[in-house]
Order: sequence, then structure tokens, then C-alpha cells
Amino acid sequence: MEKFNSFMMFLASFFTIYVLVSIFYLFTAFSYGPLILDYLFSYQVLLALWVSISSSTIVVIISLIFGIPTAWILANKDFKNKTILETLIVDIPHSFPPGVVGTTYLLMFQPTSPIGMILNTLGLNIINTFWAMILVKTFISAPFLVGILTMKFRQLRESELEVIAKSLGASDYKTFYSITLPLSKKAMVAGSARCWARALGEIAGTIVFAGAIIPGVTQTMPAIIVFEAQTSLPAALTLALILAIISITILIVFKLLLERKK
Repeated sequence: MEKFNSFMMFLASFFTIYVLVSIFYLFTAFSYGPLILDYLFSYQVLLALWVSISSSTIVVIISLIFGIPTAWILANKDFKNKTILETLIVDIPHSFPPGVVGTTYLLMFQPTSPIGMILNTLGLNIINTFWAMILVKTFISAPFLVGILTMKFRQLRESELEVIAKSLGASDYKTFYSITLPLSKKAMVAGSARCWARALGEIAGTIVFAGAIIPGVTQTMPAIIVFEAQTSLPAALTLALILAIISITILIVFKLLLERKK
């Protein structure tokens, strides 16, 4: 038993060290000193920060609007092939290469496609726009929120608290509003945090479908990092450090909020 515990501890320690070193080694970029401030307050980076944060926030809002009903249906309704459907809309987007997502949307919205032709008749173009970025980020990020909420809604279903509420005369809407949502706040916060962080870091799909090169419209922080890494590693590292600090801070704040609610 002692040897087994030691073996498991060794593997866990190795993995923990690997992850922590990978996360915090980036902070050695503080050695660039003034360069960090120069980039942080540059107009291009400020615009990219705004695009990154605003687009990720919009993605979370969209994910909540459509993700909550989707998760509720998956958790509470029994129908044929539900497992297959859940796999398709929750699990597969997690493993879908982002570049493939961008290419798929490029094919879907090109001028010669049925959707593209309809949009052209309306005078609309999605490719290389802010909303192209939103489409890609939502597909990739929303399933994180849907997956977490589905598990939470299933736990509530198994607890039968909703059944008790309905037996006491509560309508479906009142049960959902007064029982399901309040008891799912932590799951919504956790899911929103993961959704937001994933959207913030998305790059491959947005480069393919949204271009990610138009300042103030589609150019995000990850895009600048990728392009700068080709010519200036110090610049890429300082920009990556800025983005990492923002991401880690937001996730820690979300985590602390969850702990306080306990």
C-alpha cells in the first residue's frame, strides 16, 4: 500500500510541477521591464485588448441565453438518441481543431454557398468581421458552459427538489426561476468563467474566418502574439504575459466569488 501511494504521489507531483512550470515560466518575461509598459499602453494593444475582452464577454452572454435552455433540455428531457446529440453539441466542439471550425464557417458563408448567397442579397457579409469572430468563439467556448450546467441540472433532477416544488403547486416557470436557477448559480459562474477564458484565448479559428488583422475590429491579443512571435520574441512574450495576467486574474476572481458563496 505504501509503495502504491508513493508511486501515485510521484506521478501526481511530476504532473503538477509540469503544469506549474509551464504556467509560471512565462513570468520570467518581467525581465524585459520597460518593454512591458511600452506595449501595454500602445494604441494597437489597447485596441486588441478591447476586442478580446468585449468579444469574449458577448460570447458568454450568448452562451448563457442559449446554453441554459439547451442544458436544461439535455438534463430533464428523455428522447431518442439524446446521448448522440449531447456528444455532438457538447463533447465534439471541445475536441474540434479551431482551425477546422474557422474553415467550416468559411465554407458555410462564402458567397457561393446557400447561406452566403442569402446574405449577399441582403447586403450582408460575415467573413472578416467582428461577428465572424463571435461565431467561431461561441462554437468553441459555449460547450464548456453547457456541459457544466447540464451536469448541475441533472444533479437537481436526481435530488427531486423540482418535483417537490411542482407537487406543492409551483408551475414549470416558477420552479425553474425559484429553484433551478438559484441552485445553479455556482455552476453558471464556473461555466461562464471557463467559457470566457476559452473565448479570450481563441486564435486559429478567428484567423481563418475573421482574419484577425483589422485593428479595433478583428485583431485580438492572441493574434498579435502569434504574428509578433514570427519577428520579435521579446514582444510576443511581453504581450503573452499581459494576456496571461488578465486571464489568471479573472479566473481567480471568479473562483473567489464561488468560495464566498459557499
